[in-house]
Amino acid sequence: MSASSPSSATSSIIRPRLRGVADYYATAVAIPAVVLLIAAARPGAPTTAVAVYGVCLVVLLIGSTLYHMPHWPVRTLLWLQRIDHANIYLMIAGTCTPLGLSLMPGPGGWLLVAMWVAAGLGILKCLVWPGGPRRLNAGLYVLMGMLTLPYVPALRTAVGADDFLLLATGGLLYLVSAIVYALRWPNPVPLVFGYHEVFHVFVFSAAFVHFLAIWRLVT
Repeated sequence: MSASSPSSATSSIIRPRLRGVADYYATAVAIPAVVLLIAAARPGAPTTAVAVYGVCLVVLLIGSTLYHMPHWPVRTLLWLQRIDHANIYLMIAGTCTPLGLSLMPGPGGWLLVAMWVAAGLGILKCLVWPGGPRRLNAGLYVLMGMLTLPYVPALRTAVGADDFLLLATGGLLYLVSAIVYALRWPNPVPLVFGYHEVFHVFVFSAAFVHFLAIWRLVT
């Protein structure tokens, strides 16, 4: 959301009571879960890949938790907002890192290059053009997910039907979250649990499903 938009100003006044609560709990669960994942991963490249993924996940959650804490000075809040939006690109690329590994040798290297270049461009957009249309961010998030489509047959073969189903389910949940974010709907109880909280529920659900899939792939 553009910090200069009327809806942003309104949301700073009317803040749902549950804003950011899910972020706190997700962060508290994710940090030990990532440590366990790295410890359980096979030595070598799998450990490196999940370390990248785990750092991206934790950075996303900590950044989101800080951003959604109340009573920040306006200047600090605006920078936290930029970082929060940029971290979504980081998370998408980080999640794809273990998947790219599963396609090596083969097309995995190209997938990783495409994802991290796209993430870099998205992060740059968030830092230098934070007031851009909110739907542009949502569209870029979806576009990054679509970069995986040419690799779907190879990925399904590499990871197996069960793990591929988990990955596809997580991808669908992320897609729904982007739609909720772009449309600001549904907005069930604006003063308690609004559209932004619904968006976070879908994001955290997707991250959990992908965490399960990555655990199975690297352990």
